[in-house]
Order: sequence, then C-alpha cells, then structure tokens
Amino acid sequence: MEKILHLQTGVLEVNTYILKLNEKLAAIIDPGGNADEIIALLKKHGLDLAACILTHAHFDHIGAANELLKAFPQCKFYAHKAEAPYLGEDLREKQSSAFGTGGLAFYIKSSLPESVRKPDVLLEGGETLFEDSENFAGGFEVLHTPGHSAGSICLYCAAEKLLISGDTMFAGSCGRTDLKGGSPEEMKSSLKKLAALPAETVVLPGHGGSTTIGDFPFEYFA
Repeated sequence: MEKILHLQTGVLEVNTYILKLNEKLAAIIDPGGNADEIIALLKKHGLDLAACILTHAHFDHIGAANELLKAFPQCKFYAHKAEAPYLGEDLREKQSSAFGTGGLAFYIKSSLPESVRKPDVLLEGGETLFEDSENFAGGFEVLHTPGHSAGSICLYCAAEKLLISGDTMFAGSCGRTDLKGGSPEEMKSSLKKLAALPAETVVLPGHGGSTTIGDFPFEYFA
C-alpha cells in the first residue's frame, strides 16, 4: 500500500508500519528496533513523525521508540493505559521482570535502552485517531483487544477496510496468552469482536504476513 510503509524491525522481526497521514506527516506503529533505518526511511520520503503508537508494550515492539522520540521531539507517544506500567524509567528491569521468562530475558536486555518516556496519550479504546488525515478518511478507531496483553489494541480504518492488529491476530493464528497480562478468555472475546468486522477487511499483523477477516479461522478460537 503506497499510503503505508513497512519494515521488519528488532530482534523478533516485528512488522513496523509507517502511516503517511499526508505529504509531510506520518505515524509509526510498533517501532521494534532499527531506529536508524526507520529515520532514514522517513527522511527519504520527506516525512516528519507526528505520532508513535504501540499496539502493546512488549519489548519486541518498542526497541526503537526511545531513539525516535528523541529524534522527533514533537512526536506524541500513544499506548493503552494498561501498558504504561511497562514503560518509563528502568525499562529493561520492568520488561525483564514482567516478560523475561522462557529465555526472553536475553532479548530484552540486548534490545532495549535503559528508559523510554511515558506515553503522552493513554488510550482506553473507542478513541478515533488522525480524523483529519488526508490519506485515511475518518481516521483509525482504537479497538481495545486484550488477551495477548491487558492493554493490547488494534487500529481500524473503516474507509480503507484496514485493521492493524498487533499481536492480537496473525494470519491463521492469534498471539500467545501466557505472558503477564495475557488471558485466553479475553483473547476469545477480542477475536469475537474482530469477527464482526467486514470480511474483506485487510489485516496487517504484528508478525508474519497479512490476511483478511474473512480468511481468519475464528471457529478454532471460539
């Protein structure tokens, strides 16, 4: 999609999406790492970064956030309020304590800075972002979709029939629910919410390839 730039970033190859809001401004979703590469891509397209949004605050989705927020000090930082405790000072310690099981501590310590500033905007779900965007009519609705984490969100643009799903929905599967803040029952409820979207909605997930709502096997997660 010409309106969206895509990179795979960080230690776990997160899908990082850059939304071209207009000819000059962009929003980035889940900057997992590779800050220099992201900044170079923004400059190449003549874009200033207006917003940095986390679908959730797991370490693999936030690795470049600190550098980007320093490089673009006017950039607003968005995350769900339930994810805020895992951001701020002592970032590595917070993330290691919460999510450093099963060998993940090594990746956390090797990929994160000591700190990242707290979000400027704490989301709850139900908000609409970038309503005045030239490229995404009506903006993006914030859908609170807990299950992978307590504050997981998806971003839905009805006009574009587009869902940016983070780690809530992948092509043919959903995110793990065994980390702190995860819940199998909440994941089922969140997927049920997404099942109500139009079948032709394109889904851009946090990892792996894209899919559509119509192609997702909801029956296996009921």
